[in-house]
Amino acid sequence: MSGDREDDDGEAALDSLVVLVAESLGYSCTRLPGDVMELEGRGRLHVGLRDLRQLARLMPRDDWPAVVSDHVTTIVTAVEEPLDLGDFGLIRHLLRARMHPAEADQGVLAARPFAPGLAEVIVLDTPTTVRALTRAEVALWGVSEEELFALGRANVHADGPLQREESHPEASGPEEPVVTVLHGWTFYAATHLVWLGEYLPLDPLGALVALPSRSRLLAFPLRPGQDEETLTRAAAALKEQADRGYREGPGSLSEGLYWWRHGVLTPLEPGPDGLGPVLPEGLLPAAAGERTVRD
Repeated sequence: MSGDREDDDGEAALDSLVVLVAESLGYSCTRLPGDVMELEGRGRLHVGLRDLRQLARLMPRDDWPAVVSDHVTTIVTAVEEPLDLGDFGLIRHLLRARMHPAEADQGVLAARPFAPGLAEVIVLDTPTTVRALTRAEVALWGVSEEELFALGRANVHADGPLQREESHPEASGPEEPVVTVLHGWTFYAATHLVWLGEYLPLDPLGALVALPSRSRLLAFPLRPGQDEETLTRAAAALKEQADRGYREGPGSLSEGLYWWRHGVLTPLEPGPDGLGPVLPEGLLPAAAGERTVRD
């Protein structure tokens, strides 16, 4: 119970700091559903409180005022002193394709569906801030959606690879699954799923994957002959790490597990007992030896 009170006190303290900083910058605050604070003044903008809390948990409490001030001031500055978007030739190297929770897009952002629960969004990445662009803003360039997202992905890829580690279970043994963790100090780790084959040797069966946060990607490659027990253990290991990564953040994306195959993500539904995901139809026969032809 004392831990719950401490969490509540910490959340209230952070909320108060957001309001204090916003008011010092000339903005009023309104709490919105979805753990969002709306700031209204010389512009209207939203501050995601969940990401801010996750970031604050990594810092000593004495540093929270500085963390909140830097976070809010950066968002406000991006709105009040926007970069000139008129010249696409000057802007194109700043564009990136970033994964967001699907609910972040209300039809305004330059976004497209990536998978159930996830959207791929075009963002502007400057030395001081990263912000999602709107459909109205990108329409000024007369660039097709296909070209725009291809450019955003290419710029992420050009930034360099993620770090790779192998996560071994505590009770490790020859039968225990080994999860590959791809991570880095980046907003775009989930985008690297597009190039998973550059990090892991992939069979046409693909991989079980999780995208818990913007800086972490989890994968378990699938191979012919893997039995149901192996796949169930792998899914359980992925789910445990996905839950932890989503909870801790920062930049939480999805608690779900997916089957990545031929460039398509198929979500794994939770089991009836809520303890583990259901392996999708078609995975087990294929893993048992059925080979498929790549589209």
